[in-house]
Amino acid sequence: MRETASHLPQNSDLSPIRKNPPRSYAGMILSMIFPGLGQFYLGKYLKGCVFIFVFISALVLFYMNSYPVNEWRDLLRFKSTTDFKSTTDDMSGAASDDNGSIHLWTLADGKSLMFRPSWILKVTATIQFIVCWFYAASDGWRGRQQLDNS
Repeated sequence: MRETASHLPQNSDLSPIRKNPPRSYAGMILSMIFPGLGQFYLGKYLKGCVFIFVFISALVLFYMNSYPVNEWRDLLRFKSTTDFKSTTDDMSGAASDDNGSIHLWTLADGKSLMFRPSWILKVTATIQFIVCWFYAASDGWRGRQQLDNS
């Protein structure tokens, strides 16, 4: 005997019916450990890659604007490093000039690539870090959208 489709719910716009996704505590905990891991667990690979990129860029931006870092307390400093002086020469490591810029690299034409840490960028990186962490954890908790075909 052949079954008919009369037992299926009729939907006028032919779109699948969405139900509330199951909560994923494992996805939330993995995202709290490292943003993006919970999204990989849930099968949201592109979103997981975006979270990992945003989170790591916030960490790098925070660290670069804490430079020079000699001990962990240097990471908590939110003031300018204009008084930083380095005893290294330009070819053997990072050196500082009089205005607080740090020499990173000497280009082939003799020009220098300089970086000046800023407390504003450090605050921005902190906000980016916190927002990414909370959003990744809440997205992991919301779980994966499922389609109801019955």
